[in-house]
Amino acid sequence: MAGAQVAQAYSPMKRTIVTAVIALVTAVTVIPASAAPSQAASPGFRDVTNHYQFYREISWMTDKGITTGYSGNWFRPEWEVSREAFAAFLYRLAGRPNVSLPSRSPFRDVPTNHQFYKEIVWLERQNITTGWSDGTFRPDLAIDRNAMAAFLYRFEGRPKFTAPSSSPFKDLRRSDPFYKEITWLRSSGITTGYSDGTFRPYASTSRAATAAFLFRGFGNSSYKAPAYVAPRSPWNSSLILNKARSQVGYREPSWRNNKFNDWIDGNSAWCQVFVAWVFYEAGYPEYVPREEYYDKDFFPSSVPSNHPSFVSRLQSAGVLDWNVSLSDLDPGDVVLINWGTGQGVSHAAIVHRVDGNGAWFYEGNTAAATGGSERGVYHRWRSLSVIDAVFSPQDYYDATH
Repeated sequence: MAGAQVAQAYSPMKRTIVTAVIALVTAVTVIPASAAPSQAASPGFRDVTNHYQFYREISWMTDKGITTGYSGNWFRPEWEVSREAFAAFLYRLAGRPNVSLPSRSPFRDVPTNHQFYKEIVWLERQNITTGWSDGTFRPDLAIDRNAMAAFLYRFEGRPKFTAPSSSPFKDLRRSDPFYKEITWLRSSGITTGYSDGTFRPYASTSRAATAAFLFRGFGNSSYKAPAYVAPRSPWNSSLILNKARSQVGYREPSWRNNKFNDWIDGNSAWCQVFVAWVFYEAGYPEYVPREEYYDKDFFPSSVPSNHPSFVSRLQSAGVLDWNVSLSDLDPGDVVLINWGTGQGVSHAAIVHRVDGNGAWFYEGNTAAATGGSERGVYHRWRSLSVIDAVFSPQDYYDATH
């Protein structure tokens, strides 16, 4: 049976590999089942701007009502797609047909009150899947590229297709169970595989890649994505300060080896990386530059000539106030600090509150005020005399969007 073939494609070892992502997928693949068509990416997703590789495809997917993304104007393009979410995508792509729901579920792990019960029942009744031989559907499991190819081929009505005698992918053999479906996927222009000549049949599929697959297979080539309108979060500095405060006491395990550099995949000085991380985690991504390098003037030998820096981004946006007074320092603002060494600004910190002739800041890649040399995240008081510049993250967001 067709659906049973999908089940058989998972060996115990392969199930172990994909099971590692179940906890994450369970948390991230919940898409509102009653999504109504919207105006694509307007007002826009925070993490899918008009510069994103699959902006057009994701806009189409949103405009068709296949997904509305997540609350807070997030699309989460790199998150994996689960089997239940893909069932919902296909059901909506089909136009949300009427489904007579049975009182007894066709799968023992999909109860009748499951949020995607209707969509999964429809998938089974269309013979797009029959689940696994043990009677399960495994809704939370990340759908792999193998199964996605099979589902799309069956969704299209199992079109007549003669598979090529020679495999177009290095990791796909003619004897593989989904050879026909995968080569059909390629011949239809839905995928070309990876640049190294592989298809990677057991890899999971991201939401962005899924949008691309669906658009190439079922979208309108004349579709034009709307102009991007950036969403602006209602400003709440307490969210930023609370997130920064939660990191106080963190110590860098070794020289520039820390979770903040891991987040940006870098190994440079990380005061500005800490600032960007705080704003991202607080729900304000792109409100400060997200750059691995601080400034070319301060680290001229370490910053690639063609790579922007934290400070250069701010200068290009024109948001830096270089004539700082205490009245300019508001909670949640970001300052640039100058130690007076002749190298210019060399440190970034988040304003907490003004106190006396200075202010309290949350800082990463700094030492405790007690004189210790251990680097970490601290809550420190600084004199106004070392503050060279300040900017409002709201101003930076508006200037760059």
